Order: sequence, then structure tokens, then C-alpha cells
Amino acid sequence: MATATAASSLTFEVTQDSLQPGDFRVEAIDADRDGEVYIAIFVGPDAQARAEEYADWKNSSANTQLRKPR
Repeated sequence: MATATAASSLTFEVTQDSLQPGDFRVEAIDADRDGEVYIAIFVGPDAQARAEEYADWKNSSANTQLRKPR
């Protein structure tokens, strides 16, 4: 499994799942590498709020500093 590094500059975005209304996806595409796609799916109560919180955390500069290249 590949690990995203700070150098890859990923942007995580929240979208509602088109096939399952009420489910939310957090997605990022690593264009700097081989086009790897990262997806997290949130379902159930407060799915949108939890997805937005996760995306904010993934996009935060504090989290970027925690990632280290392998």
C-alpha cells in the first residue's frame, strides 16, 4: 500500500455519493504520482459532518507535517 507524503500535495474533497444518497465520500487523487486515488466513505448519522471534519483534518497543515516519506 502506498503512503501519501507531504510532497504529493493532496487535496481531500467531500462529495455526496451518487448511488447512495446520505452517504458521503472524501476523495483525493495523487496526480504527482501514478494517479492513486484515496477514498473514505462515511455512512449513518452525521455522515456529512464527519466527512467534512475528516477532510479538514487531512487538509490541515498540522497533519501534513506529520506525514513522512518512506
